[in-house]
Amino acid sequence: MDERTEGSDYQRLHHFISDSPWPHKPVLQAVGRDISELLGHRSEPVGLIIDESGHRKSGDKSVGVSRQYLGSMGKTDRGQVGVFAALSQGDDVAMINTRLYLPKEWTDDKKRCAKAGIPLPDQEFKTKPRLALEIIEEAEGVIDYDWVGGDAAYGESTELRLGVGALGRTFILDIRGNQAVYLNHPKPYIPDGPAGRGGIKNTYKSDEQDIKVRDLLKTLPAPQWKTYTHRQGTKGGKTRQVVCLNVFIWNKRRAKNDAIEELRLIISREVDGSEIKFSITNDIADAGRQALSDCSLLYRQMQRYWVERAIQDCKDTLGMTDYQVRTWRAWHHHITLTIMALHYMLEQKILHEEHIPLLSCPDIKFFLAMNLPRKASSEQQVWDLILKRHELRQKDLDRYRLK
Repeated sequence: MDERTEGSDYQRLHHFISDSPWPHKPVLQAVGRDISELLGHRSEPVGLIIDESGHRKSGDKSVGVSRQYLGSMGKTDRGQVGVFAALSQGDDVAMINTRLYLPKEWTDDKKRCAKAGIPLPDQEFKTKPRLALEIIEEAEGVIDYDWVGGDAAYGESTELRLGVGALGRTFILDIRGNQAVYLNHPKPYIPDGPAGRGGIKNTYKSDEQDIKVRDLLKTLPAPQWKTYTHRQGTKGGKTRQVVCLNVFIWNKRRAKNDAIEELRLIISREVDGSEIKFSITNDIADAGRQALSDCSLLYRQMQRYWVERAIQDCKDTLGMTDYQVRTWRAWHHHITLTIMALHYMLEQKILHEEHIPLLSCPDIKFFLAMNLPRKASSEQQVWDLILKRHELRQKDLDRYRLK
């Protein structure tokens, strides 16, 4: 920004990101309201999709950096992980909120937290599903949406599922193939016999047999599969086969009868039988309402694709990963500005969708690069900017040597 924007100053920009005390949460709330209103003019359903994004970072000073799994790299490495929420409507997606995940090695070290500027309330260890639930709770009364979505890391969290249900919201969350379900109510009971340790009988059993969803898949007859088009691609409609079944999830370790969840299992696959996805939803028909159709459930299950694309746009086009900040405040400032930039991109896409239906983030960035005034218009000005880069780089090297 300093090298391209006329009248800008590096130190002022750095202060705005790293030290200026503007609060990021009200800004994100405003962005969320704007995006909710932007998508609310249409009749299509809107999903509040949870996803995470890892950023590879070396060293140990930057807030939240730890050796942990980074989904974008598909492996464990040193980096930061943020939990994000996005509003998704078809291929229109924009992020609205975020939480930085702090591993236990950070929350157990209060001095390290204080040095990184982490507020006291945020120094408590929280799992990623717990952070996701906080985001969802924060959206209540502010954001309009139809369901909550997320990958298996969130779909397999009992806390998140029960929390979303307690808000009266519908979820459609992915699960892994080893998730066990019951096809009939497990009806747990405490069998007769001697009491356990402490004289208390609390070991529940069930006469029903659970089954892993990947094994259940093998038992489904061909006529049970239905084929639907769930979205339009550049080469025509994208179709998948889907089966939806009523199931129960009961964690024996939770034991109590009221811990049983009645859900619907969504299994979908490509027409050739590849790329199988398992999801669960609390959308169950009852006396007061009709459940969503299999086609509607499939559409919602597949919406995570667009959120992953939006995060990739943020990284590749909007510079979400291209930062050199260390503190809690600076990280949230940078990510907030990235989310604002994605909001702008979505706004322009919707504004021009009738005349330029294929408009993308790279298109808009290219247009701005070609039309905005440039700071350097002569060869000497370009060299001056390069020398300024070298001065900043040398200061970083000197600062490192002094340590």
